[in-house]
Amino acid sequence: MRYILDIRNKLIIILINIFLVVSVDNGEYIILGFYFLTAIMVVFLFRPELGLLIKRISVVFLYPFFISIFIPFLGGGKTVAKIDLKVFTLSITDNGVTIFATVLIKSFISILLIASLLLSSDEMELLRGLRKIHFPRMIVSIIYLMYRYFFLIIEESKTGQMAIRSRVFRRTSYGIINKKLSHLMGNLFIKSFDRVENIYKSMESRGFDGNFYVIEKKNKTGALNIIMLLTFILIPLSLKTIELLNIL
Repeated sequence: MRYILDIRNKLIIILINIFLVVSVDNGEYIILGFYFLTAIMVVFLFRPELGLLIKRISVVFLYPFFISIFIPFLGGGKTVAKIDLKVFTLSITDNGVTIFATVLIKSFISILLIASLLLSSDEMELLRGLRKIHFPRMIVSIIYLMYRYFFLIIEESKTGQMAIRSRVFRRTSYGIINKKLSHLMGNLFIKSFDRVENIYKSMESRGFDGNFYVIEKKNKTGALNIIMLLTFILIPLSLKTIELLNIL
């Protein structure tokens, strides 16, 4: 069941659903509820590992939550509550609460969709899918190289940190520690140029032309792919039509 859809159709479904979810007006909770049910169906279709999915969502969701936590104090509208901090008073407005709740729901649905895609597909499959939907070739190549050689940066960083710890026996001041860390970052930046030059020469000598050629098996469930693709495109489009016509 995990491989009913090929990666191109997965990406199209995710991009269309996220675009339509983000375009929902503030306060349309019923429409967002239906989008959430659609996202749940997408998760069951993709079949990611449930425990890992919950863990990823619980971690990533903290970012939009803390970024948008001040929205209730900034939106206009009627004041529903006040927080007296003696120095100044914060007013919570109804419009701010509505925007805050809408942003959180949209963020949760989007993270749920993206996490289900990432956990149900490997990295090379995602890169092939980006090329299949005509994503710029150069950007895909940069993403692949960044992912492929990211461990080199981690390794160099650990080596530099170990060197700092071996030479710093005690913390005399935070200024010295920050100075050494800035030297470490500068060395990593310089070494990255050397590594890039060596990698480029190695790949060029092996005939690299900017494309990554991968042999993959043909998907035999072509009709089922089309049916699933149309289903999960028509459902969010129908919800968008309902929202625009103000039926609910």
